[in-house]
Amino acid sequence: MNKKVRYYLNKNGEFVIENYHLAKPFSSFFPGIAGLWGIPAWVFYVNRGQGIASFGIRDKDHPIMEFYPANKSYQLTSLSGFRTFVKVKAGKKSLFYDVFQNGPSALNFALENKMFITSCALRLREINHSLGLETEIEYFTIPNDNYAALVRRLTVRNITLKDKDLGILDGMPQIIPYGTSNFFLKELSRTIEAWALAENLENNIAFLRLAVDPADRPEVVHIREGNFYLAFSDQGLLKPIVDPQAIFGQISDFTYPAVFLNRPGFAYPRKQLTRGQTPCCMGYKKSILKHGQALTISSIIGSISSLERLKANSRRIANDGYLLKKQAENKKLIGDLQSNVFTHSRLKNFDLYCAQNFLDNVLRGGYPLSLGSGPRHTHIQVYSRKHGDLERDYNKFVLEPAYFSQGNGNYRDVNQNRRSDVWFNPEVKDENILNFFNLIQTDGYNPLVIKPDNFVFNPDIAILGKFLSPEDTAKVSQRLKKPFTPGELFLFIEQNNIRFLRSREEFIEAILANSIKSYQAEHGEGFWIDHWAYCLDLLESHLSVYPENLKGLLLEKREFTFFDNWEVVRPRVEKYVLKNNCVFQYHAVVHNHTKHELIRKRLEFLHLSRSGCGLAEIYKTTLIVKMLVIIANKFASLDPFGVGIEMEANKPNWFDSLNGLPGLLGSSICETFELKRWLIFLRDSFKKLGLSKEYNIPMPEELHQLIMGLKEAAAANPDAHSFWDKTHTFKEEYLKETLLGYGGKEKPISILELSAIFDYFLDKINSGLEKAYDKNAKLHYSYFINEVTDYKLLENIGSKQVIMPLKFKQVPLPLFLEGPMHYLRVVNEQEKARKVFGAVRKSRLYDKKLKMYKVSAPLETCSEEIGRCRVFTPGWLENESIWLHMEYKYILELLKNGLYKEFFEDFKNVLIPFQNPARYGRSILENSSFLVSSAFPDERLHGNGFVARLSGSTAEFISIWLLMCVGKNPFYLDADNKLCLEFKPILPGWLFSQKEENGFSKNTFAFKLFNKTLVVYHNPGRKDTFGKDAAKVKEITIESMDKNKLTFQSASLVPPIANEIRQGKILRIDILLS
Repeated sequence: MNKKVRYYLNKNGEFVIENYHLAKPFSSFFPGIAGLWGIPAWVFYVNRGQGIASFGIRDKDHPIMEFYPANKSYQLTSLSGFRTFVKVKAGKKSLFYDVFQNGPSALNFALENKMFITSCALRLREINHSLGLETEIEYFTIPNDNYAALVRRLTVRNITLKDKDLGILDGMPQIIPYGTSNFFLKELSRTIEAWALAENLENNIAFLRLAVDPADRPEVVHIREGNFYLAFSDQGLLKPIVDPQAIFGQISDFTYPAVFLNRPGFAYPRKQLTRGQTPCCMGYKKSILKHGQALTISSIIGSISSLERLKANSRRIANDGYLLKKQAENKKLIGDLQSNVFTHSRLKNFDLYCAQNFLDNVLRGGYPLSLGSGPRHTHIQVYSRKHGDLERDYNKFVLEPAYFSQGNGNYRDVNQNRRSDVWFNPEVKDENILNFFNLIQTDGYNPLVIKPDNFVFNPDIAILGKFLSPEDTAKVSQRLKKPFTPGELFLFIEQNNIRFLRSREEFIEAILANSIKSYQAEHGEGFWIDHWAYCLDLLESHLSVYPENLKGLLLEKREFTFFDNWEVVRPRVEKYVLKNNCVFQYHAVVHNHTKHELIRKRLEFLHLSRSGCGLAEIYKTTLIVKMLVIIANKFASLDPFGVGIEMEANKPNWFDSLNGLPGLLGSSICETFELKRWLIFLRDSFKKLGLSKEYNIPMPEELHQLIMGLKEAAAANPDAHSFWDKTHTFKEEYLKETLLGYGGKEKPISILELSAIFDYFLDKINSGLEKAYDKNAKLHYSYFINEVTDYKLLENIGSKQVIMPLKFKQVPLPLFLEGPMHYLRVVNEQEKARKVFGAVRKSRLYDKKLKMYKVSAPLETCSEEIGRCRVFTPGWLENESIWLHMEYKYILELLKNGLYKEFFEDFKNVLIPFQNPARYGRSILENSSFLVSSAFPDERLHGNGFVARLSGSTAEFISIWLLMCVGKNPFYLDADNKLCLEFKPILPGWLFSQKEENGFSKNTFAFKLFNKTLVVYHNPGRKDTFGKDAAKVKEITIESMDKNKLTFQSASLVPPIANEIRQGKILRIDILLS
């Protein structure tokens, strides 16, 4: 048989890998989305064995199939994953067939297999030409039900003209009892077996758990929850075999089922060991198949809250009708999410990629769900989780096993991935702006870990009484005295058998409408210097939809607070230490016990900063004051040369792998560019709003004092070291005064004075940025080591010898793509941007072989002290690889700067759907964190993608997609401050369809706007919509929800149409380009 590996998209939109066992190994995962009223499961798969490598609920500590990192999953899945053993009777003999295996037994057969990948499911097919059998397996997860589970449908079909007498043993050679944590599996897997139980076999469904919590403590805690396995055919439930020795005998590595193979009349064992060992779960079925006939064994393997619930559910779920319904629901659920970015173009791979990209963005940032209507509606982000999978084995992901499931995440990741939420649900409005700005502290830093939103209920028994009986009202009222998530609340309701008098949908809307949302976060580790910068992206995204909100949001809405953190940044005299006669910056962040006690004693909203030095009411201010807090703190953190912002708090910036750079007193101009961008934004906003010079902005007295001190230092224009020492002294005094919170007094500053201060700051910043310019490469450096060359000794702190620097030497690191990308965000001339594009192409940042952009130039001249990136092999991970997120950031800035020709030159080389799948090594609809560059020593891996999907690149592509579809800032205010809308697409002619299909005429490009309105561009000449002789908007036809049509001979839409489109009241817009 032909054993050649092939990759392609089929007509059903499935990504297909032929002979996938022999293809490059890769890993991916199911969405982990079960709908608002479902319990999600995490499921990881690889292209080995029968695909599924591990699955479970919540996190790695709640597995059903044990979690292994990718490299071990590639090794183990074929044996310890799902297995199907078939005995085919051939006269007096029996032939043994281990389905979907490529081991020695497979050499006896002529086999071909395929893997079919979609966004919501996985399908495998193998044809054994020698035996005349076709085997297909479908996997999907259960949505919209009160338990989490993976469904597996095995179908074996006779494709010969003769009857086939088969014995089939199918299932899991090993299943993990509920309660077995990842620690026990990795460190004490033999010991923990003593707690294991397999129950409920008399009902033909296995229920698997540890008898009690294995923690070594006086209190014995019994475990009620369990993992379960049920399998059925058209003749009913199959009895589960849970004793591995009944199948494998002494073959404990599962290479082959010795008992099944050696026993001619294999049958369900009369006696099984059901405790004290790790069980298996397999079902046995005998069948004689005639020509064309098929046998299907359906399995549901999941986790459930109790054996009682399993018994109550079993009859309802153990049938084909239920599974077919759930399979359709699962497909619709994922399809409905993806339809937010419905795209119709000439290229099917591009359209499907847009959908997959949006789904993966949701998985990391969440989906913005609105509940209720009118002024009391609220929003929650459902379906999010911290990126964690087989290749990101370092992360501890969490999928809340509850309705309205939310997950944890990191500040930077979630902030970026929610950037465009307002474009898919305009009702979100300024929700994300409040959320992420409010997590900024008075020192300009923020906590790392974003947790699911909590709600605090305003006690209202009358509301509860509308939905619950008096008895149940009392129970729920008691629970609502504590903060809750919607999932936790419904878990409590189900555990207490509480029944609603009206629908549960109405209930949760009423509860949340009468609750205050509390943003939840925790410190995590250290402070990254870049997190604040993404907040302006959120603000700009909001204003691109709601341009009329600039003044109210920036100057008038006094709802912004500060996160209160007991982890604080040390002053210089405590963190510059002497080691081997060299100066390093270590242990820069410390736990402040006084502040911890102050925060801990609060009764509610613990982490909201108070005035009165932490003892009075929650301090609230305006957005501009929050922005000024950040600007002042960052300006006061410029390095000793006024070039980059210092990595002063244990962590670097976006480039995490420079983890050693903070210890080397490192700094980054990436954030200096962003600081410049913030100053320009505020300065331009003042002009746009036409504020009088006397307009005053009240701010905390301590902030006012800091800003005035920084102005004085900038205006005096001292030498670089003196400026550094002055500004840092001002900042350290500010941090000391505000350690427990602002005092409460405010002092105003006028727009006139603030604008003058901005000019001083910008002059100083521009002067520093000039120093970072490499005249040979014609590009800016990104990172610097600030080496202390002279110092004075201070008194020891404990065993540490601390010092105060007197003189520095600045050493630039090689070029990184990050620097030019940030430069493009502030450049105001297209020709300057074009020169940067050319310089990057000529530099060692450009991979000529792949025609892609590397995250860094070669790093071999650097010390390993800069961080782990230097240790990695060139071309791998963050050392000179194609880091997709930064590459997408870079080409997005090309698009924003109007370099359309250059952008579309890179479009088909850089974007994932246009990669050669054989080189990419996985589905071209799914992003990777990085692609191996041509710097890597193994040429076979050049262009191969690694670390699947949950990357910030999804946020950048959504921004690209929006710009391509509607252009930059399509909503604007006319001279009378009325809302208008102008479509300004940036589309190449070759993306318009060439034939009529899917209900669209030829020469069209279509997309969905605000998840409500279908927009169709008609381009008869299929011309570019940019550049010379571009196709321009000639005519717009609007179709309302009641099918009425209006046509406008204009490129712009005026009131009230523009607002109706934003409100989702328009069904369809047809735009003629000419």
